[in-house]
Amino acid sequence: MRGMRKNNKGYSLVELIVVIAIISVVGLGALWSIIMVFSANAKTCANDIIGAISECKITTMSKGQGNVRVIIYRSSNGNIYSELQVRESTPGDAWSDTNGWVAAHEAEKIGARKCSVGTTDGADDLPDKANAWRIYFDRSSGSFLYSTDSSKPNTSVTEIHVQGGRKNYCITLEELTGKTILELQ
Repeated sequence: MRGMRKNNKGYSLVELIVVIAIISVVGLGALWSIIMVFSANAKTCANDIIGAISECKITTMSKGQGNVRVIIYRSSNGNIYSELQVRESTPGDAWSDTNGWVAAHEAEKIGARKCSVGTTDGADDLPDKANAWRIYFDRSSGSFLYSTDSSKPNTSVTEIHVQGGRKNYCITLEELTGKTILELQ
């Protein structure tokens, strides 16, 4: 009997393998949860960008007079913001980024630094507020306004890529219809 007690000290190989397997499963579950949280941030950010663009289109189409635009930018703290701006027009008034624009609403946080937002897949080239993406709509047709004429708005963004975690979303802006399409890539 004394010999049996001496040999029962410590853990058996089977117990050790079971404990390692349990720790591995819990660790993989935690890693998968973290990846899903970052992926959810990307989808939320993409949906918020579409919402800001849609709000701009609705305001443009329903406003009695004046010009409406949405600007999308990354702040100095790394967060992503959208701001709806309105400028009352007078006859002969040209589009300008310097005069007369008033925020219709406070800037709204639409994404965090955990998401990369850019014009090409994998790029994080969202500019600061001074160089923000400016998106305008034609009031009569609802289409996006694209122009190289300095007296009109110049919206050069036709695709917006939002990436976070393992998810990559592409927002396509259709010029003629003013429609935004969200695709998972």
